[in-house]
Amino acid sequence: MHAFGGPRFGRPRRCDSRRPGRRGGMGKHPPGTSSGGAALRRLRRVDACQGVEARVAVFAHDAAHPDCPLTGETANHRLLKSAIAAAVRQAGWTAALEATGPQGRWRADVLATSPDGARRVAWEAQLAKQHDDDTLSRTERYAVDGVEVVWVFDRPTTSAAPAVTVKVEQTSIHVDGPLARLQVERCNPRSCSRYLDLLVPPPCPGHERWETVTFGLDAFVGLVCQAAAVWVRLPAGATIRQSPRIGSAARWWWTSPAYLQWAEAVRDAQRATDAEVVGERSALEQARQVAQRRRAQEAERHAQRIAALMSRQDRLTPLVIQRVAAEAGMRPWHLPADFEYAMGVSVIANHRVVAVICPIASRITGDVAHRLLSVTVYVASERERRAVAAGCHSEQRIVVLTTGDSP
Repeated sequence: MHAFGGPRFGRPRRCDSRRPGRRGGMGKHPPGTSSGGAALRRLRRVDACQGVEARVAVFAHDAAHPDCPLTGETANHRLLKSAIAAAVRQAGWTAALEATGPQGRWRADVLATSPDGARRVAWEAQLAKQHDDDTLSRTERYAVDGVEVVWVFDRPTTSAAPAVTVKVEQTSIHVDGPLARLQVERCNPRSCSRYLDLLVPPPCPGHERWETVTFGLDAFVGLVCQAAAVWVRLPAGATIRQSPRIGSAARWWWTSPAYLQWAEAVRDAQRATDAEVVGERSALEQARQVAQRRRAQEAERHAQRIAALMSRQDRLTPLVIQRVAAEAGMRPWHLPADFEYAMGVSVIANHRVVAVICPIASRITGDVAHRLLSVTVYVASERERRAVAAGCHSEQRIVVLTTGDSP
């Protein structure tokens, strides 16, 4: 078996340019072949030059023709060219192998020409490594003469030149990519991911999602000939599920012009819907900014209140400690921000809390008020005394102490 699949035939006959090609070999093929298998199974005619005959996977050069343009090419390369030519002819175009351009500027592996002669597409089977700069340079030489070009590689490429990567199997050739197909997804009604910030989201206009696909060589060649597959750079921001053989760096893809029109229609619908909700979004943004400023102001006031509380506690703590020390006959110690006493400063002597300095009135719960009954509460002003007393029991002892008071 040959590397490209298919049995070996008998001894190859000597090529002769005077001997016409057989009908049914590289000519018409039955419709419906989409995997390149027809090209592999039906190569039974002389092609390209006087020195080569292809029979499925068998090629032989005539030693009498050392100037054959295919000299030095591998059998795999010649078979791929013949398969491309077969697919071109199956699409209804003419295919010429090793066609040369004016003044020898280029030589195409397969030059495909449309029935009306309006389009010419050069197919280059490039199985050997080639630098991206060389690919672009050779592509530009074709463009000078108005010839489109499609490069056929057996490995992924990041070149911006129109190219595909093929995978050769036992009886078929598949185009692995880069081929992209558009899928338009729609969110559930009134829950579009583009408008989750709105109180009443509009209906989803659709989201474009691109995904890679695989075609048989015959089908892909037919699409190119019909202009149903074009080489484009996908729009910025377009998401695509990448193929491992293509890689994440690819931004140029083959796709259908219909998909491009569909994608543009989706983007138009998105822009139109965005325009419809711009007023609501503006109002929501203004309300958000007002609320944000309000929160910032409240946070600033809260910080100021905390700073003022700590300042009062710092001023009164030495005075209270001196008073308690004089009454208890020992120097007490204190616990700042005691949450059991509404974040006041607890003064402890003889293993118990005897005084609390400036508790926060809003934090005095029923339990805290009950605990405060057994201690003396010290505050810095009459206003603070009234605020604290509002949360305490009526019999609570509260002392207003200023820095001018003696211990």
